[in-house]
Amino acid sequence: MKPDLRRLPQPWMTEGPAAKVMRALTAEGDQARFVGGCVRDALVGRAIRDIDIATPLSPQRVTELLHKAELKAVPTGVDHGTITAVADKTGVEVTTLRLDVETDGRRAKVAFTDDWKADAARRDLTINALSAEANGTVHDYFEGLADLAAGRVRFVGDPGQRITEDYLRLLRFFRFHADYATGGFDAAAIAAAKEMAPNLQSLSGERLRQETLRLVVARRGLDVWGEMLGLGIVQHYLPWATSLDRLRWVAELEQRYRLAPDPVRRLAALTMTGCGREVAETLKLSRAEGNRIIDLAAARDPFDASSPQAVRRQIYKWGNDGALDRLLLDWLDRIDATAGSDALDVIQGWPRPRFPLKGADIVKLGIPEGPRVGALIDTVEAWWIERDFAPDRAACLVYARNQV
Repeated sequence: MKPDLRRLPQPWMTEGPAAKVMRALTAEGDQARFVGGCVRDALVGRAIRDIDIATPLSPQRVTELLHKAELKAVPTGVDHGTITAVADKTGVEVTTLRLDVETDGRRAKVAFTDDWKADAARRDLTINALSAEANGTVHDYFEGLADLAAGRVRFVGDPGQRITEDYLRLLRFFRFHADYATGGFDAAAIAAAKEMAPNLQSLSGERLRQETLRLVVARRGLDVWGEMLGLGIVQHYLPWATSLDRLRWVAELEQRYRLAPDPVRRLAALTMTGCGREVAETLKLSRAEGNRIIDLAAARDPFDASSPQAVRRQIYKWGNDGALDRLLLDWLDRIDATAGSDALDVIQGWPRPRFPLKGADIVKLGIPEGPRVGALIDTVEAWWIERDFAPDRAACLVYARNQV
């Protein structure tokens, strides 16, 4: 994963939405560079996700130049110098070079600058402080290229100061280590992380959620999570996330059966301790994510992989995704390997069916609207499930009529 300057410039730098924005900003001789993750990942040959641009120009000047190029400018974070440029229906964040004036570990007050090195100095990690011109020229003020080449993740400057400025950087350090490092931890960073870990409790759940879910699906996320448990980091904000063996097993099953790594499922594997509600509230999970974690962490019967019919019943009850969650989470200590593999085949090959009758069908049989309609629907549905979902709509109507 060594950086290669010959990989630049890449097509996204010279054509497409980001290139249009870059040309608009530099049309009158001003400076702008691609910064952060897009540069880092381009250099090591990874797919590019978000593209960010930095410039000494004020947000007002950025807006003016974008409008001249007939591009939309959205003031998404104008107080912090960020304008979202929209080209070809794609958003590209453009941020004015900044200095931190005041920080409290959660947010910062900034001042604008025209000093590229000063802006890079306020970034968290050396590999994230790289910038590149549209022609591919890379600017590296803090040995980020050397760190990429060595598979090393380090903070820019003093780790304690960087974390004090924004406590989320503590988790970001571990997440980037899991994704980019090939060796051990930077000793200075670990010392600062252990000291600052109690401050994670002061962060919003939404920010903790984002980094946690990214970390558990990172390349070496499982090993790093284990190290974080050993260092006492996790316990300061997510003390229920200790089921590392189950997490490893779920990740192994995902890899063995070519299933996409699922961050919420992996979080559930870590937290199967009956504390799902606490996890959901701490991380401010979405309603769907929270309900999923709560249901999976609650006391429940183990997944029944004894027969295809039993698996189909569980698919009907929880849906294909819910059944898959329960199968993978319970496989470690409750399910035979062959039965688990057979159950997975059923989950992947049998979409959850819809019960073929509705209340209106029962009313048409002469049953007045009311509790009897619901009771008869339940009776027919139970009969349909018992027959392994085979009866079609006509057969269900005949059975319902016979119950009247």
